[in-house]
Amino acid sequence: MFKEKIRQTMSQTFKLLWSFKWYVGLYLLYYIINIISLFDIPVADDKIFQAEATSRIWSYTNQEVYIGSLRLEIIILSLLFLLGTSNMRNHPLLAKIIFLSPWVYMIIFPGILF
Repeated sequence: MFKEKIRQTMSQTFKLLWSFKWYVGLYLLYYIINIISLFDIPVADDKIFQAEATSRIWSYTNQEVYIGSLRLEIIILSLLFLLGTSNMRNHPLLAKIIFLSPWVYMIIFPGILF
């Protein structure tokens, strides 16, 4: 009885996730890009850490601030992913908006990630 209930719940969850496969896939792609950029830290004398870097939107003070901001963004993305998955059943439009939010953020503020 209990195993059958778990199997049925897991089956329904995977069917629900499969209906959001493109949204979740794009979200996970953005998440993986952020994790890769966390491990690929720019050198200390890179232009991103200089105050006169006017071609970019952000100008970080040093590597520690850069790493801290990426870690914070990864934590926020993890929490947004949990928020999106919890809303998939009752509010599918809201879940789709949450899953597409990092890409909209990149369109509004170009040059932040790359």
